[in-house]
Amino acid sequence: MKRTVWNTIQEEHLLSKEDRVLCALSGGADSVSLLLCLHELGIPVCACHLNHSLRGAQSDGDEEFCRELCRRMGIPFLSRREDAARAAKERGQSLETAARELRYAFFDECARELGATKIATAHTADDNLETILFRLIRGTGAAGLAGIPPRRGIIVRPLLHVERREVEAFLTARGQEWRTDATNLEDVCTRNRIRHQVIPALREIAPDAADHAGQTASLLRQDNDALDALAQDNGALDWLNRQPEAIRSRSIRKRLCASGVPEGELTYEHVRAVGRLCRKGRGSVSLPGGYTAQIRQHKLHIGKVMRPEAVPVVPEQPVVFGEYTNLLTQRIEWIANSRYTIRLSYDIIEKNLLTVRSWRPTDRMLLPGARGARSLKRLYAERGIPPLVRDGLPVLCAGDTIAAAAGIGAADGFFEKEKEKQIVWTIRRTEGENRYDAVY
Repeated sequence: MKRTVWNTIQEEHLLSKEDRVLCALSGGADSVSLLLCLHELGIPVCACHLNHSLRGAQSDGDEEFCRELCRRMGIPFLSRREDAARAAKERGQSLETAARELRYAFFDECARELGATKIATAHTADDNLETILFRLIRGTGAAGLAGIPPRRGIIVRPLLHVERREVEAFLTARGQEWRTDATNLEDVCTRNRIRHQVIPALREIAPDAADHAGQTASLLRQDNDALDALAQDNGALDWLNRQPEAIRSRSIRKRLCASGVPEGELTYEHVRAVGRLCRKGRGSVSLPGGYTAQIRQHKLHIGKVMRPEAVPVVPEQPVVFGEYTNLLTQRIEWIANSRYTIRLSYDIIEKNLLTVRSWRPTDRMLLPGARGARSLKRLYAERGIPPLVRDGLPVLCAGDTIAAAAGIGAADGFFEKEKEKQIVWTIRRTEGENRYDAVY
């Protein structure tokens, strides 16, 4: 095993002579063998452990085991406790995602404190095979089938070509114990079922299944890197639609991730839907994380529209009605449009406490000269305002009655022709932000 680890370090250029390595130590067999192996190879190491507070006394036992192991070996050690479940709830994330973010943020802090130049995690060939199979059944492309890379920034994975059975044999030969997470023994999640049921069946067919999967993943990483080099973060439809599918899909994915769409939640179907949108040349597509893709001025735009909160409107002073990150419309052109400069009666405003809010599917509005109220949804559609934009436009209300709607105008009874009696409501874009101001 030590020979395999050393060859991996050399062939993948994971470490240099000047590096000091921080080992992410969970107490499990993989991470304990990583620490011992690097230490025996004469590589300067230190270690850290994050207690996620998920398994009560068992989690505390893991932390104490890691501390005692490093004390006995004379290896610098840092630990911390975090409430991963609470973090997941506060951030609106899955437990796995929140725990991973906490863990890697902690690794970075420990590396700085202990003077480590690389961070080693204990991913093995079995982990790589599990990951490839997991992504395969969920649906993925070459990037997903490329598995776990040997390095990512300062993160290195020296055990990537070592199988778990070799890890346990390595520790048993040294009489070294390790901790076992009982949840890893239960077949309650897909990854555990792959580990306990699928991989043993594959090994009966091909004992070197993990090794062969690693070779395939390495070849796919090479192909994927070459294709990624050709892909651009380019939203121009003419360029995107001229590219072969392999380049177009990568360019779209790169643009989505660069715009903030959560990469872990982005699927093949999302990328495919945006590709269809580009070929169509109009419309919008909903994406994970509250993002939306939209075609505007022959380009693909990705943004997140925040719904404005209801805020009282007080006359005779500028009021910020709402603020959001990206207005995915033709900003300057729409702002100059008369529909975005709404003239309201000062007398009516004086008599009513107004609020501004987002539109609701049940909203109805009576326009000047109309015979009856019509749904706001229909009025938006008639004016060509796409769903993406509607959520970011304010609706001005007098009690339960709509007084005006951005993009549509003032309602019957609230419109004023005479300038001396007007309050003008306009959407005005200030430098560096988009906001709704009341201008009098």
